[in-house]
Amino acid sequence: MPRRISTHQDAFSTTVLGADNEITAAMVPEVRGLCETFSLKNRVERGAYLRGDGVLCRVKDGKDIPIVHRDEIRLPGEHNILNFLAAICAAGDRVKPETVAEVARTFGGVEHRIELVRELDGVRWYNDSIATSPTRAMAGLASFSQKIILIAGGYDKNLSYHPLAPVLTEKVKLLILLGATADKIEAALRGYAGYKEGAPQILRAKDMADAVSLAHDRSEQDDIVSLSPASASFDHYRNFEERGRHFKDLVRAL
Repeated sequence: MPRRISTHQDAFSTTVLGADNEITAAMVPEVRGLCETFSLKNRVERGAYLRGDGVLCRVKDGKDIPIVHRDEIRLPGEHNILNFLAAICAAGDRVKPETVAEVARTFGGVEHRIELVRELDGVRWYNDSIATSPTRAMAGLASFSQKIILIAGGYDKNLSYHPLAPVLTEKVKLLILLGATADKIEAALRGYAGYKEGAPQILRAKDMADAVSLAHDRSEQDDIVSLSPASASFDHYRNFEERGRHFKDLVRAL
């Protein structure tokens, strides 16, 4: 479908394609109008790329136009760097570079999707309540470049948590479990061959308020705390939105 769209656009249109993906990169010669490409790995002829010094740059007429440093982007994760590179291409000359940079520094994301709630005493708190399955929680954890404090657990949808165990071992320093799936998540983690006692440390919480309190007490400067339950919310909430908003209320009250 993307190939059909790009090949049927007229000569006055603009197509934005990822240069790091073999399929989309192969579509570049077929574009009839203007083509902008983006890359995390290499400088592009026209479009946007991540420069070696960590700056996202737009390339126009053979010159680099620096936009923003990757560390200033408020949304975590390499995939969000790619999103902003694509956005830089799509914006073109219609949006000033300083405006794009301001959005990158201030946009906190869609509610409940790795949403930055606040930073308190050097600790960043994220709401990823939409992560209602192990795979969604794994995707959220991949956004962070350091080991985090994770709050997980909830309603049991009879899913397997074994695929989550290696990611918990790699990405989590402290795991706070609550809800009906707490036992299943802990059993999957302890049953993983790569798990070592205390890595991550496992704590149990009575409810969300207790989980937030435990995370607050155990966190230190530069830590990250995320609610990424890997479970549905129906054991205590009507939906993941209600769960996420309760979590945010608790964090803001700290």
